[in-house]
Amino acid sequence: MDKTRSKLRESIRVAQWRLSDLARFEKRFPPLPEPQPCLPRITWDQLERQLIDLSACSSDEVRALLGPLRSAEAGKPAELLLRELLIVISILLDEDIPRQDGEGGSIMT
Repeated sequence: MDKTRSKLRESIRVAQWRLSDLARFEKRFPPLPEPQPCLPRITWDQLERQLIDLSACSSDEVRALLGPLRSAEAGKPAELLLRELLIVISILLDEDIPRQDGEGGSIMT
């Protein structure tokens, strides 16, 4: 019974932390008036494929960084998810990470 209570308390603590994190974000970035032009639709698989191609990180590392965002997306406003994606992308595309010959980079260069 104590183990069940402990898990329940931990779940409540995590939920409270997520709610307070969301409240801080919404206070800093209140919703914009509708309608707003939207970005083109893109799938998680398309994003992953492009990041694997552009990053010097392995495909497993890319998936590991995107996994938590992918699984938690339903409970977050789109702008907060975008912010977190931009952070992950900046890590994956860090110029200080050496690339293997022929891997990553843009098709534009």
